[in-house]
Amino acid sequence: MRPATWLALVVGVVLLAGSIGLGVREQSERRHATDQALTSKARDEAGQLEAYFARARSINLITAHNPVFAEFYSGPGDRVARVKAHGRAIRGAENALAYLEQLYPASIGEACFIDRAGPENARFVNGVRATFHDLSKDESTNSFFAPTFALRAGQVFQAKPYISPDTHDWVISNSTPLPGTGYPAAAIVHFEITLASFQRTAAAIAKEDEVVIVDAKTGNSIVDSRVPPRAGAPLGRPGDRRFAKLVTQPRAVGTMTIGGHRGAFRRLQRTSHNANDWYVVAVDPRRAGTLLGDAGWAPLGMALGALALLLLGAITFRSSRRALREHEESQVDEERRRAAEREYHETQREFTEIMQITRDEDEAYRLLTRHLQRSLEGSEVLVLNRNNSHDRLEPMTEVADDSPLAERLQGAEPNSCLAVRLGKTHERSVDQEPLLTCELCGETGGNSTCVPSLVGGEVIGSVLVQHSAPLDASSKRRVEESMTQASPVLANLRNLALSQARALTDGLTGLPNRRSVDDTLKRMAAHALRTSTPLGVVLFDLDHFKQINDLCGHEKGDEVLAAVGAAITSTLRASDFAGRFGGEEFILLLPDTDLDGAVTVSENIRQALAGLDVAGVSRAITASLGVAALPDDADGPTVLLRAADRALYLAKSRGRNRTETLASQDSEPTALTPA
Repeated sequence: MRPATWLALVVGVVLLAGSIGLGVREQSERRHATDQALTSKARDEAGQLEAYFARARSINLITAHNPVFAEFYSGPGDRVARVKAHGRAIRGAENALAYLEQLYPASIGEACFIDRAGPENARFVNGVRATFHDLSKDESTNSFFAPTFALRAGQVFQAKPYISPDTHDWVISNSTPLPGTGYPAAAIVHFEITLASFQRTAAAIAKEDEVVIVDAKTGNSIVDSRVPPRAGAPLGRPGDRRFAKLVTQPRAVGTMTIGGHRGAFRRLQRTSHNANDWYVVAVDPRRAGTLLGDAGWAPLGMALGALALLLLGAITFRSSRRALREHEESQVDEERRRAAEREYHETQREFTEIMQITRDEDEAYRLLTRHLQRSLEGSEVLVLNRNNSHDRLEPMTEVADDSPLAERLQGAEPNSCLAVRLGKTHERSVDQEPLLTCELCGETGGNSTCVPSLVGGEVIGSVLVQHSAPLDASSKRRVEESMTQASPVLANLRNLALSQARALTDGLTGLPNRRSVDDTLKRMAAHALRTSTPLGVVLFDLDHFKQINDLCGHEKGDEVLAAVGAAITSTLRASDFAGRFGGEEFILLLPDTDLDGAVTVSENIRQALAGLDVAGVSRAITASLGVAALPDDADGPTVLLRAADRALYLAKSRGRNRTETLASQDSEPTALTPA
């Protein structure tokens, strides 16, 4: 052979060796890139599932704390009779279960209220209330029943997947003992999350890849992003044994070849009382490449000649270097994007977790404001709330006195905010004015983004973010997702506060009821003793009220009681307290008022009642009033109340329609002041 031929062969061999080395490198880089992408998807899906479980536990606990459930067990009579009667407590429990389904209509298929003996008290399935005859007579054989009743209040049991007998879907149940009913609890609050919702989440994250949730004990597929679960069919893919090797290795996070495909896995963090132990696995649908296939070279063609091999090698080498640089730059950009996305999800997850444990609306509003101000540097955040009467829009965070919004928010109607009116995000910028100007933020100048708070299709408020520059897509997404995460919590806290307020109010007179009276008396007495200030108490009873009921009817009697409540409220100071003590008996608590002052107030009340005119009631409305005070008549709330009651008895025994104190029991009755 001529030297040129040898040279061509030598060059060909060198190029072939170089191409093989480059092919190995590219294969390694390609595998590394694939593994990184799969690891990110497995991590994202695992984060979504962990957040899903945490959110489900929080929702379960918040729902169980609704007082209507415990109220059902505080009522008299047989449980079955009370369920069948469908009273206020059962209706309230059904409303709470229905509201739970409304918050997550695509995820929660069933919610129910189950007695310790096994039968259901109430159930909602896909928005439909179960009638008394449809309620299950015994749930004690279900897998969630015994473990949940073994828990303490504040704990949640999450069961293994099973087919719901009511919805016929694959579900995971969440159950918690009813707080305030002892141990074991009197009942549990229980709801089921469909595995189809997990499959939709996995499919959204997987995109062109495959994401599978695998049982860490058996290797069986629980959810497959490409195979929606079907009622009656096995979970995942029947006979799919790709993941048998996964359960035998000790790592919680890693990558491996699964059935000829590259895959990344991550084991979910274990939480107490969760019967599920899962891996999340992301699988590349393309088969793992070979050296020759990944490199793309044709080694046999390199023997065609020295010049051809050299030219082809040079062109390929230059092309590979350029592609490698572009790939590296793309990897850097992608890693930055992933880092930013991870930081976004971490802060949003932290916000969601803390939001779930807020104690009241004020704390929740402060948390939402701080989260947005910390995430959107230099922005001013104002949270607006639609009041319970739906006729005003009220600021729930501080508004500066010199702010243009301060005056506009005075008596503002909900529709004055365009975001509330439209039910979607409203943006305004100095460069582009919207077609319709918002009555609240339209004249403030600068840039603003206003996002409504939506729960079950109803707008309950909005959050207004004012910023120096228009928000980018990520910042706008943060505001909207934060409101989406916060809205159900705010709605639950609002309903809880409303339920608590109603539990302490007498429905007929609008005055605080006996429970509220007892709490307020203890608090005011403790304050008076601590500060060495007097506390006056007036206990009074309407005279011959039974005769009004007998002669005029109970409906007129109710009108008299309502009129008395209104008269009391209009007579007292803002610092005074008035409540319905029971039946036709009322009580006044007068802070910083001695015995003489309390007697004066008592006489004012007596004369105000005597002047009442209720249509259909011909007889005069009078009252017998007993007055006592700290520290003159007692040294504590119990003795003080007893002293006022004795004075009231004295007023009745001396002819009624009068005010008496314990000091007057040894003296002759005084003449009445004309009413």
